[in-house]
Amino acid sequence: MKRWLIDQAKRLHRFTRKHRAGLLISATVCVISLALYVQVYLVARPSPTLSFLGTIELRTLDMRFQLRGKREHGGKVVIVAIDQKSQDVFGRWPFPRSHFATMVDVLRESGARVIAFDATFPQPDQNSALLALKEVRQHYDKVARGGARNRAFDAHLKTLETDADNDRKFAEALSRFENVILGYFFFLDEKEASSQNKERVNEFLNYLSFQAYPQIINPQYAGKFEGIKFLGLSPNLPEFSNYAKNFGYFNVLPDSDGVVRRIPATVQFKDNFYPSLDMAAYLAYMNQPLDKVGIFFNPNGLERIDFGPLSIPTDPRGFVQIDYYGEAGTFPTVSMVDVVQRKLSPERFRDCLVLVGPTATGIGDMAITPFQTEETNPFPGVEVHANFISNLLEGRFIRRGPRENLVDLGFLLLFSLAAGLLLSVVPPARATAVLVISLAAFWGVAYYLFAAHHTWIAAFLPTATLGVNYAGIVSYRFFFEERERKRVRETFGQYVAPGIVNQLLDRPELLRLGGEEKELTAMFSDIRNFTGISEKLSPRGLVELLNEHLSEMTEIVFQNRGTLDKYIGDSIMAFWGAPYPQPDHPENACKAGLAMLRALEGLQTRWQAAGKPRIDIGIGISTGPMLVGNMGSRRRFNFTIMGDNVNLASRLEGLNKTFGTRLIVSESTYEFVQDKMLTRELDLIRVKGKRRPVKIFELIGLRSESQGALPKVDRFHAALEAYRSAQWETAIGMFGELLRDFPDDGPTRVFVQRCWDLIENPPEGEWDGVFVMETK
Repeated sequence: MKRWLIDQAKRLHRFTRKHRAGLLISATVCVISLALYVQVYLVARPSPTLSFLGTIELRTLDMRFQLRGKREHGGKVVIVAIDQKSQDVFGRWPFPRSHFATMVDVLRESGARVIAFDATFPQPDQNSALLALKEVRQHYDKVARGGARNRAFDAHLKTLETDADNDRKFAEALSRFENVILGYFFFLDEKEASSQNKERVNEFLNYLSFQAYPQIINPQYAGKFEGIKFLGLSPNLPEFSNYAKNFGYFNVLPDSDGVVRRIPATVQFKDNFYPSLDMAAYLAYMNQPLDKVGIFFNPNGLERIDFGPLSIPTDPRGFVQIDYYGEAGTFPTVSMVDVVQRKLSPERFRDCLVLVGPTATGIGDMAITPFQTEETNPFPGVEVHANFISNLLEGRFIRRGPRENLVDLGFLLLFSLAAGLLLSVVPPARATAVLVISLAAFWGVAYYLFAAHHTWIAAFLPTATLGVNYAGIVSYRFFFEERERKRVRETFGQYVAPGIVNQLLDRPELLRLGGEEKELTAMFSDIRNFTGISEKLSPRGLVELLNEHLSEMTEIVFQNRGTLDKYIGDSIMAFWGAPYPQPDHPENACKAGLAMLRALEGLQTRWQAAGKPRIDIGIGISTGPMLVGNMGSRRRFNFTIMGDNVNLASRLEGLNKTFGTRLIVSESTYEFVQDKMLTRELDLIRVKGKRRPVKIFELIGLRSESQGALPKVDRFHAALEAYRSAQWETAIGMFGELLRDFPDDGPTRVFVQRCWDLIENPPEGEWDGVFVMETK
């Protein structure tokens, strides 16, 4: 276990060191992204220099609304519009309050459950008839002072005054309907707030004081409320306020880009928290008292508002995101004049929450929403309230809170650190695919969460994080790592097959000057009698013949995962096991040697048909420790091998001339391949300059393909054993019989002659069967 942990630690160290640039870039992007996220998404009022990032995120929310499109609402909210048609019939706004009185009575008779006014009534009705009657009353009182009064005239005048008093009519209509919510609005402008009638404002505050939220949970944290601090309000007249079930402010505050995406669910005014028009209308519709409402605070400020089982997710400023149902006109809207004139079926309003508000241009507030822009159809402010009230009635809100913040942070970490790790490893083309697939999947998840679960997760900053991470890492790799990869390609492209070059690109450290000792397999291949062949051909013909031969042999080396070291005239020097590690490098080298001999037979047939001279080759293969690496000068170096085993491979190639063979391998190579290759032991030799003798073997072929040669090999080995036992006469007989059956066998001829030489000139001392090579 300890060893495994050490190995894993080493691998991790190598990995991080190799990809340290990409990891550093992704870590930097991660830190910057997290810092920006805190400033843009978690700070109540981000700095103006960063607010544009929040604006871009808001635009991604608008896009999600538009992609989702229109959806159905519960149909419980109906808008009675103070529209242009009403102005055409009733005259210039504001209308006589008698029309509102008639409207309230009609809605009551039609079975409406709640009427909420997105309008305020701060001043008495401007009724010229009532003013005239009051003047008549004053004049009559003055004339009749001290004298007899006309009772009939008094009664008639009083009747006329009553009929002309529209405010009284409206107040009486309100008194007949128990679920009326009157709207009002707050001021942010100090001058506007100071211009209000303070007496009337204080009187209205007496009504509001009974309508403030009574339950403040954790009031010790209420001082951390980050909502808007209003300076004043526009009150309703006492005669109307007296009959209202509740009140609600209808302030609609757009985001920094002018789009209304959220609404304040509660505000603080003079140390009390008040419900909005939407909240008050919802409570009246659900017949819930204010004492069922709880405003929860925590050490960070406002947490949520609970209406019994319904929990409303607010931000620290008291705002709630509006889940819009569609464009303007999504909610059923009727003209006020049609209600007053009783042109609509009473069933239209039965059991509904009726919102009364202006929609006519010039008297109503028009909003820009995710579905509407300044260039499209105007979106009345009263319909903004209709959307949010419907959200309350259905209990469906766009969730944007701590849970979503954690999801955002998770994506930031994923798109910075995790993605940076992946982008540092994969090739640039695949990195682009990773970018596209990741962004497509992320946007799919973001849209799905919004459309199916009303959850808003940040989309812009995670997208920007992945994009910047990709741009930084890929750019670095393109300008720096690709230059290194180009060096690797240029260095190894001439040595190994293209497939192995791609694997070597992960190890550019091999391009350092110097080398390391490894166990490898070396091969030398040389054309027999090349000088004689060159004399028979023209220079051009010789070059063509040599190029064709070298091209064919080199391709075989590459096919068997070998590394081409160099061409030495007509010779080929190659090796296996580096730079790409190969546990089976002796076997691959032997397979390459056999394939070269087979390919040569095809070339010989083709050359003979073309009238070209026949050529043959000898191959020597040796396995053992060698020094491998880039060797040469600092200005020019080659990837090559050096060592005694390299020299041995060269000498084994030359021994093919002595034994009349074509492929000789060393004893160390034989030990690796003896179970898969059929070989014939040739001799026990001592190389010049070395004391330890080595056995050499002729490689005949794969065991599975060379069973027919086994009898010959066994007979040769028996004769060789007699030779080494100094039974030279017996050996001559055995070699002679073998030569009669295989007259072209070169090794047999060699040993027949060697036995005669030993008989004529016996060796001095004890015979060990070792043949000493006098040349290199």
